[in-house]
Amino acid sequence: MVKNKKDKSPDTEERILNAANRVFEKKGYEGARMQEIADEAGINKALLHYYFRSKDKLFDRIFKEAFSQFWPSIQRETQKEVVDIRDLITTLVNGYMDILEDKPFLAAFVVGEINRSPDRIKELLLSSGLEPEKVIKIVQTAIDKGEIVKMDPRELIINVVGLSIFPFIARPLIRNMFWESNEEYGHFLKNRRKTVYEFICRSVFVSKTFT
Repeated sequence: MVKNKKDKSPDTEERILNAANRVFEKKGYEGARMQEIADEAGINKALLHYYFRSKDKLFDRIFKEAFSQFWPSIQRETQKEVVDIRDLITTLVNGYMDILEDKPFLAAFVVGEINRSPDRIKELLLSSGLEPEKVIKIVQTAIDKGEIVKMDPRELIINVVGLSIFPFIARPLIRNMFWESNEEYGHFLKNRRKTVYEFICRSVFVSKTFT
């Protein structure tokens, strides 16, 4: 039985979401169980199901909230009268890495769902506010102005995304092969923002000065 109505509160919902984040981080999406999430939140399973009927719905909420925090920073760039493509690249890199540093379990989930249900990922991303066509248009404008080399603008976006998220997707392997500790790998990820930005700029800008 569901507890009384006083349990239906923003505080309870926030406690559930925080608990789910911790369980997903420890166990991954597949390994997480609703009972574990309820225990972590300090509530019974019936109350958990009252707020979120399934693990999918709970995870979808976390996913959309994570990316809905990411898009406003991109939107601020796309709405400028004159967009500096360097600022857009920086914002894209930081945005993706911020999400995955905060919620590292999302990377493995996305890869699994891309193979299992790509339409679901597309729907989740678009429902969180992402508008990829705006970014594509800005990149194309920079190409037309001769600021960056001629290319399919989607190539630039895919390269930024791939370079930003791969170290999180492959973390168990890369960390064990090249670093002695999680602390060292965390330091590598912090520095990687600058590395990715510079790598992308060196590969696409007509001018060699990009700092």
